[in-house]
Amino acid sequence: MYRTTNLKNGARVLTINLPGRDSVALGIWAKVGGRYESRKLSGTSHFIEHLVFKGTRNYSMRQIKEIVEGKGGMLNAFTGEESTCYFTKILPKHLDQVFDVLADLTLLPLFKNSDMQRERGVILEEIKMYRDVPSSHVQDLMSELLWQRQPLGRNIAGSMETVSRLSRSELNAFHNKFYNAPNFLITAAGNVSHTQILRLVRKRFKKFFKSESSIFEKADAYQNEPKFNFVKRDIEQCQFVIGLHALSKTDPERYKLGLLHVILGANMSSRLFHEVREKRGLAYSIHSGVAAYLDTGSFTVSAGVNPKKAKLAIEVSLKELKKIAKTGVSAEELRRAKDYYVGQLFLMLEDTLDHMIWVGERYLHLDSFLKREAIKRQIEKVTTEDVRQMAKKIFLTEHLNLALIGPLSDKEEKEIRRNFTF
Repeated sequence: MYRTTNLKNGARVLTINLPGRDSVALGIWAKVGGRYESRKLSGTSHFIEHLVFKGTRNYSMRQIKEIVEGKGGMLNAFTGEESTCYFTKILPKHLDQVFDVLADLTLLPLFKNSDMQRERGVILEEIKMYRDVPSSHVQDLMSELLWQRQPLGRNIAGSMETVSRLSRSELNAFHNKFYNAPNFLITAAGNVSHTQILRLVRKRFKKFFKSESSIFEKADAYQNEPKFNFVKRDIEQCQFVIGLHALSKTDPERYKLGLLHVILGANMSSRLFHEVREKRGLAYSIHSGVAAYLDTGSFTVSAGVNPKKAKLAIEVSLKELKKIAKTGVSAEELRRAKDYYVGQLFLMLEDTLDHMIWVGERYLHLDSFLKREAIKRQIEKVTTEDVRQMAKKIFLTEHLNLALIGPLSDKEEKEIRRNFTF
């Protein structure tokens, strides 16, 4: 089902043949994102991702949209901390032309001054939009706490200051540096053959010469005391995030952490949902989250609550984390978590686009991929004691972080700080 080819110039091709599908999901990945940017260039990767859709050497902005959408397909892109992906989902009979459009976006954007000035305004509004949404902004505050003065702690879109200052020459230089052969991975999943994709890739990517692959500075996750970031805002709710450093995406214990996440806050059956919402009625929604990067990661708990109940909600959440580290989980609870983890994975991989992104993101950086059956075997190996030991490893008072946005009084803030411990 999986086939790979490495081109002589360093670019790579990965295809996933999924029999019985009516679509092809195609992605062109570049090994670049927020982690690769200096403070001065913060937001450059995201700016480029926006700007390439404004026109290329061979296609106008209108043609880009009409060629893909006029054939019933979809076209989009995303920028992350460690990668940027341009992708489409299309019927197989239109693959050749749509691939040409996608390749042009990636390789030959125009970066016109007029387009750049218009899109700069769009991105500045995007930054303001997310800052105006407390549940989104509080996540940025948590990243700043976990990775202070590091690229991982900065917003992928950049700041108002950096985006306002970015020049066309800086965008061109950044694009030339990172959009090169060793940083490219072309992936396709669905009703497609490896031979067909390889033919298209060789036609468009053969002119790119081999150069050095991009690297980033390793993250510093050291912490020896709790840290806080409180932002006072006159809003109806307090939005908070409890955060701790966790595991990288290659850590052999990551499946233990994944099951801990499922048990604590991944769904409506989770402990946090039951204790905070169902039993006490403190929040409409509460959930945990796991983020994993090449060399570090995080575990978070997020919720929106009545400001007068923020202190209690935080204390109850911490109590649940401490409880699982102390007493562990039952065999029945772990069985449900395993079935949920594997079930969600298998359901996701039925979709060609989700499958392409899931496999491509790992292969881009690690030059390897894991089949779902292998992951299922790893999940089945996890014991109740493994989960408890993972909780003991992650949930330490000196590693706690708290970001909160809301109308707290100074007294309430002090009380939260004083009781923020396991």
